[in-house]
This record gives sequence, C-alpha cells and structure tokens, in this order.
Amino acid sequence: MPTACNYTIETYLRGKVRNIEVTDDALQSILAELEIADGTEYSSLSQKQKDLALAGLYAWIYTSPTQSSKVSDEDGDWSHSEGGEQMSATSLNRYLRMANEIYKKYDMPLLGSNRWGFKGTGFHKIRRYPK
Repeated sequence: MPTACNYTIETYLRGKVRNIEVTDDALQSILAELEIADGTEYSSLSQKQKDLALAGLYAWIYTSPTQSSKVSDEDGDWSHSEGGEQMSATSLNRYLRMANEIYKKYDMPLLGSNRWGFKGTGFHKIRRYPK
C-alpha cells in the first residue's frame, strides 16, 4: 500500500471500482457533499467518512449511463478503438445494493426504496401504491 502521505481518498475510491472511469468532477461532488477536501489523506478520515464516500461512488456508478461512447482512430493500416463498454443491469443493481448496505449501516435513507406504480389484482381491479 502506498505511504499515508500520498494515499488520498480519491486514490482509495478509484481503486475500489475496477475498469470504471471515475471523473474528477464526480469525485469532487461526492466529497463535497461529505465536506471532505480534495486531496485529503485516507488515514485522516473516520471510517464513517470513508464508507459514505464509497457509498456515494457506488450510487454515482448506479446512476451513470449504462453504455460509454466508442472512440476510434485510424491511419492507413493502423487502427485503435476504446470505449463502447456496456454495464449490465445486474452489475448496476449490485452497486445499488452495496451503497444501500453502507447507508443502512449508518441509518441513512436508502436509494431506490420508494414503492411506486400499480399492482394488478385482476383485469378490472387495479390498486395504486402506497395504500
């Protein structure tokens, strides 16, 4: 593990998600909500701050687009492309579940826990939620 003086919360968060491009703006907004300054050393934060920052990152991933744009370059016989990845609903729901486990640990409101929609109880009997 890197020494404490150069292991920031941003490095920690980026290391927790594999193959996902996390923008600086996304990290700054997650940390700003928790009143954590950019470049804060990982070791100086409480476990709750670390956990809530991680939950914020998981929630950001869950609400991000499921497909990234593809960029291609060509020059004569040489070609290169990157991007175009697609994240499955199963993976997104896993991030939502991990975020909610952290929020539940600290008795915070859960994401995606609203009940809404209709429940059919027959051809003509439709009941609205919540009741």
